[in-house]
Amino acid sequence: MNIASALIKQVLELQDFETWTSCRKNYLPTEYHSLYGIIDHHCEKYHKMPTFDDLKYEIRDSGVREKLFAIEAVEVDADAFMLLEYLKNEYAQKEILDSLEEYVDKSVAFEDADESVAHLHQIVLDVEEKVDLERPQDSMQRITLFEDDEELGNYLPLGLNTEYDHEIQFSPRDLILVGGKRGAGKSVVCSNIANNVFNSGKSAVFFTIEMDSRSILQRCCAIATGIPFARLRTKNLSVIEWERVAGWWANRFSEGQERLKEYKSNRDFDRFHHELTTNCELLPTQQLDVVYDPSLTLGKIRAELDKKVKSMNVGVVIVDYINQVKRSSLPSRGGQYDWTEQIEVSKALKSMAQEFEVPVFSPYQTDATGEARFAKGILDAADAAYALETWEQEDQCVTFNCVKMRSASMKSFSSKMDWETLKIGPESMLTPKEQADAENRSDEPIDDI
Repeated sequence: MNIASALIKQVLELQDFETWTSCRKNYLPTEYHSLYGIIDHHCEKYHKMPTFDDLKYEIRDSGVREKLFAIEAVEVDADAFMLLEYLKNEYAQKEILDSLEEYVDKSVAFEDADESVAHLHQIVLDVEEKVDLERPQDSMQRITLFEDDEELGNYLPLGLNTEYDHEIQFSPRDLILVGGKRGAGKSVVCSNIANNVFNSGKSAVFFTIEMDSRSILQRCCAIATGIPFARLRTKNLSVIEWERVAGWWANRFSEGQERLKEYKSNRDFDRFHHELTTNCELLPTQQLDVVYDPSLTLGKIRAELDKKVKSMNVGVVIVDYINQVKRSSLPSRGGQYDWTEQIEVSKALKSMAQEFEVPVFSPYQTDATGEARFAKGILDAADAAYALETWEQEDQCVTFNCVKMRSASMKSFSSKMDWETLKIGPESMLTPKEQADAENRSDEPIDDI
């Protein structure tokens, strides 16, 4: 029995519109593509599956009509959805084998290890685009009205504003974007969110393109300890500040507290650091995991998430930043800043959030008007997006203007900003404009009653 013929026979005979909508033309052998197009056109035009009689009237090509008669004569005793799964699996295996054969013939002889791994990850991404791997949705009969406590516990509060977090938290399947001009503090926001997730007892996987891993960890340390970043980076610290840094660093390791006691007796940070990194293991499920890659691709992100999400209790995935991520290591037709490339990256990050059930947070660049640079369409896949508004440093304030919100009200918020320690919030803050308005109102004369 030809699986493609059996599938088409079943969906037409049983009028199985649901199974047909899950079938892609590329799953079928090429000799069925013309018939697929005719059936699909009928569905789009009349919003229902055609019958065999409908198609006999609509088909003009004799070869396609003969194919339809042959399909009608096929005897089938199998579920249509099961046939579709067989067909999809067969197609996926063929695509994988063909891609691997091409890779072996053209690349394996001269690529180094990193290039080989990246190439294999790209093969996975390419096949995923051609094959629908999304899980089927719960039926209306079995779906529950509310998420269970475990699912609710995986919701992400940004941790940037206590009042805002009481109202709005993000689903484990959400893509959250924050836009800002160059130097507006987008990476600082990422470091704050990573630190907040770490403090909650979960892991943050932080992909960085422009800043190396040490710089990210230094920023997180300054935020967590309240030590000015400039002095921390140059190791210009007091005895008490050294102890706070040692305590923060010890919290990353399984035997950190024992080593911290030794440090307090000898005050030798280099020795303490060496003992931790040499003889102690990082905490398995509470970690600031920084992945530095100046040529970050979607394949690299997926590879890291495959290894880490389940084992590390990941609470957020941070990609700093979306405009710099490449779809693949191969050069695109329009270059890295081609708008179609960036929209595909945004959609892929949303898909990863859904697949791994971990919220993804990523900054994007804005132009002088506050719009997304290069591609406004990168916001299409986002569940929430904010535009950063920074004030003068002495104002100690940063505003997150909500420009998109899919599942809640579009509320903006302003938080206290300490530019020395780089810590954002969690206290709310009046913007300079709001402060001026409040002062003007207080100066207004009160009318006599």
